Amino acid sequence: MKSSYRVVCLCVSAIALSFAPASYAQQNPTAPPQGAAIRKASEEVLLDVVVRDKKGRPVNNLKPADFQIFDNGEPKKIIAFRLVQGGEAVAEGGSRTQLDPLRQIRLVTMIFQCGSNDARRLARDAAVGFLKGELPQNVYMAIMTIDRKLEVLQSFTNDPVLLRKGIDRATRSENTDFSSDTAVVQKQLEQMVGPDMSGAQSIQGQISNENAALAAQGRSVDAAAMANMAMAQMVLQMLQSEQSNAGKDTGRVNIFALLDAVKEQYRLPGRKTILYFREGGFVIPQGMEEPFKSVISVANRSNVSFYAVDARGLTTGSANSGATSALNSAARSSQDQMANDGSQAIRPDQAKLFDTGIESTRANTQNTLANLAEATGGMLIANTNDLGTPLHKLAEDIQTYYEIGYAPEIKSYDGSFRKIAIKMSSNDLRVQSRSGYVALPPALAAQGSVLRAYEVPLLTALSSAELPKTFGYQSMPMHFRGGRSQSVCDLVLDVPLANLTFHKSGTDQSEGRLSYVALVKNGSGEVIKKFGNDIPIHVPNAERDALTAGHFIYTEHFDLPPGHYTLETAVLDGGGNRISARKNSLMMPSLSTELTISSVSVVRNMKDKDASTDQADPLLIGTRVVSPTLNPTISKAGNSGISFYLVIYPDKGTSQPPRLSMEFSRNGQILGSGSPELGQPDKDGRIQYLATVPIASLEPGEYTIRFKAMQGTATAEELATFILQ
Repeated sequence: MKSSYRVVCLCVSAIALSFAPASYAQQNPTAPPQGAAIRKASEEVLLDVVVRDKKGRPVNNLKPADFQIFDNGEPKKIIAFRLVQGGEAVAEGGSRTQLDPLRQIRLVTMIFQCGSNDARRLARDAAVGFLKGELPQNVYMAIMTIDRKLEVLQSFTNDPVLLRKGIDRATRSENTDFSSDTAVVQKQLEQMVGPDMSGAQSIQGQISNENAALAAQGRSVDAAAMANMAMAQMVLQMLQSEQSNAGKDTGRVNIFALLDAVKEQYRLPGRKTILYFREGGFVIPQGMEEPFKSVISVANRSNVSFYAVDARGLTTGSANSGATSALNSAARSSQDQMANDGSQAIRPDQAKLFDTGIESTRANTQNTLANLAEATGGMLIANTNDLGTPLHKLAEDIQTYYEIGYAPEIKSYDGSFRKIAIKMSSNDLRVQSRSGYVALPPALAAQGSVLRAYEVPLLTALSSAELPKTFGYQSMPMHFRGGRSQSVCDLVLDVPLANLTFHKSGTDQSEGRLSYVALVKNGSGEVIKKFGNDIPIHVPNAERDALTAGHFIYTEHFDLPPGHYTLETAVLDGGGNRISARKNSLMMPSLSTELTISSVSVVRNMKDKDASTDQADPLLIGTRVVSPTLNPTISKAGNSGISFYLVIYPDKGTSQPPRLSMEFSRNGQILGSGSPELGQPDKDGRIQYLATVPIASLEPGEYTIRFKAMQGTATAEELATFILQ
C-alpha cells in the first residue's frame, strides 16, 4: 500500500501566519501484569521499582510499608505489591509463584550509534562482556543501530552466537548502511508470523486463540513458540512504524528512531530495557522538545527503561565546556549589539543572539542521555572506561525488581502529565522508577497507539453518546481509483476560520488554535487510519478580518480496500475551548475494470502544484490541485459560475468511448440535462472532467446535479448538490 499524502491550505488572501510545531504526549500504562499478587483493574498504575542501598547493592527484602507513592503530589494507597525474581513472583509472606510464560520474558534492546573507532570499540567490548556466560532463559535481546534511521540487525533471540554477530556487524563494519540487514530481518519475520487468520485484535488475543486451538487438539502449549511469535510481531510493527518516519529530516532522526524503538513494546508485558550506546549524547533541536518528552512518556507507558551509555568513555574535558563557549559567544554578541548606535550593520551572530542563548542550554548533550535514562527508571553510564560494573547492575535490574500497583483516582482525563514520586522509609535507600505518565481514559490507553495531548479531548468527544456540535464545519470522504486500479479514499476537512476564537496577543497580534482528529473505521468499528494535527495560529490584528473570511482546508488521500467505512472527525477551537464532531458513512466500491465514476467535488478554488504535491493525488489535474468545498452555499452576487470536478474510469475492454450526461434539478424538480464532450483517457486510463456551470440565469434554491457515465450498456452515477442564494 502506498503511503498517504496530505495537503493543508488556508484559503485566504496572502497573510503572514506563524504555525508553531505540534505538541506530543503519551498515555499511561495499559493493563497491569498477570499473576496472583497483582490484580487486574482498568484504572491502575503499575510501577517497576529497583531499590539499592547507598553502596549500590540491591535490596530485596522490603515490604509495602517501606514505600510511599505520590501521584501529582497526592499520596496513594498501594493495592498490589510483589518482588519479581527471574520467572517467579515473591509475595509478602515469601511464597513463590511461577509467572506465566509471557510475563517471564525480559527484553533487552541494544541500540548502537557510535561514529569513531574508539567509541565503537568501547561499545563492542561492553556489549560482548554483557553477553559473557549463558543468558538467563527468559532474557531475549535484539541488536539495532541508528544512522539515518532505525535499523534492525538482529531481532529478539537468546542465541549468543547470533547476538555476537549482530554486535560485530554494528560495531566493526565501516559500512553504516544497514538497510539491507533490516530488509532480511523483516522478510524472515513476515515468513515466521504469516497472516493473522484468527481475527484477534492483539498479540495476547492471538496467543489465547492459538492456545485454545491447541487445547482442543489435546496438544500442550509451546510457551517458547508463543513468545517468539509475539516478539516477531512486535518487531514487525516497530519496523513498519519506523519506515513511515524514515523520511523525516536528519535533525529529527534520533528522537523519532528512539520513539519507534519503544512505542511497540507495550505489546508484551514484563520488564523491558534499551541499552543505548551513544557517542556523547545529542542535542534536542528547537521545536523538538515535546517529541523528546513523548519518547519518555511512551517508554514509561510501555514499561521500557533506558540505560544510556556514553561510549566516549573517560573524558578529560568538562561536559559543560560546549555550553560555556556558546553562552560566552551569546554574551559577547549581546554586548556588541548594545554598543551599536545603528551606524553598523547587524552581524549574523547578533541576529541569531536569542537562538544562541537557547542553544547554550542544550550544548551539554550528556544531559539529554541522563534525562532520558533517569525519567524512565534506568541510569546513565558515562565518564568511565570500565563498563563492567554498571552493566552488571543492569543485569541485576533486569531480573529482580518490585512491582507496585496503585489506583490513581483520576477525576479528569485531560492528557496532562502526572508526576510520580516514591519516598522510602530509609534515607539510605536509592530508588529507580519512572517519573510519571500522561492521563488518558482507560479505553484510549488500552489501544496502545501513540496519542498526543491535543488528541485526548477530541477522542473523548468522539466516544461520547451525543456528539458535541458547538460550531460548524464540514467533513467528507470521497472515492477514486488509483493508478494500479486500487481503491483510493480522499478525506476532506473544511473549517470556516470565522468559527474559531482569537484573542489579542501583545499590541498588534491575535492568536488562536485549531486542532483536529480524523478516524477511519472499518465495518467492525476498528480504527484503520488516524490523522490529526495541532496548529497554533498567529496573525496581525490588521489582517485578522481577512483571515477569518477564509477556510482551513485539509485533504489526505490513501489506499482503502473496498467495503463500508465510517469517517469520524472532531475539531477543537483552542481559543474558545469548544469542540465539534461529525460522522460520515463511506462505501468504497468493489474493484472492477468496468466503467466507474469517482465522487464529485464542488470546486472552491485551485492552486498550483508544488514540490510537495504527490503525482498520485486524485485531485491533481494537470499542473493544478483542486480544493473542494463541502456542502456548498453559493452567492450569485459574488460568483458567475460553479465548478465541478470528477474522474471517469472507462472499461478498457470496450472499444466504445464513454459518454457523460448531466441532469439538473431544483428543489426536486428536473430542469433539464446536457451531454458534454469528453476528452481522451490519460496514460492511467482515466478521463478527468472539470466544468463550470453559469449561474446568472438560475433562481435561488437547492440544486442537484446527477452525473451519469455511459459506455455500451454499462452506467455509473454520482450526485452533487449546492445551495444558490
